[in-house]
Amino acid sequence: MSEYVITIDGNKKKVNIINEKKASIDGKVVDYGLESLNYCTYLLRINNNFYEISSEKIDDEKYSLLVKGKKISSIARTELQERAAKLVEDAKASSNHRLNIKAPMPGVVLKIKKNAGDEIDTGDSILILEAMKMENDLKAPSPGKIKEIFVSEGSAVEKGDELFLIE
Repeated sequence: MSEYVITIDGNKKKVNIINEKKASIDGKVVDYGLESLNYCTYLLRINNNFYEISSEKIDDEKYSLLVKGKKISSIARTELQERAAKLVEDAKASSNHRLNIKAPMPGVVLKIKKNAGDEIDTGDSILILEAMKMENDLKAPSPGKIKEIFVSEGSAVEKGDELFLIE
């Protein structure tokens, strides 16, 4: 089962894809179908309701959607990416000058993309964490400088282990 958190105009919905025809949205099981009409337009069926959706990808997780003439901003994340984003936001709120970024779940550090001492901007990719056979790109929550990296490529980490420190 694939689990996602979809944020539509600020409202979060938990979506679990059960199989090719069934999904649950916030725990309610629905019949669904998704058909590509062209490279950016889709026909989405939820139960017996049909929606034609035009989609424009903004970045790795943000999309601009056009549904029934209304523009909608959305963010699509896996459950793991959502937990990682929450940890980053919590770390950001707890400290204005130092951000200690921790592993959102157990995994293996596949690639470290920055070095201690590197200046970074918000959204810069810092490291790739493999968890549950998925590669998760952990990004900088704010601009700063990488003070310290606590792991190395190939390291196994547990949930909550310190990964890197941003000042």
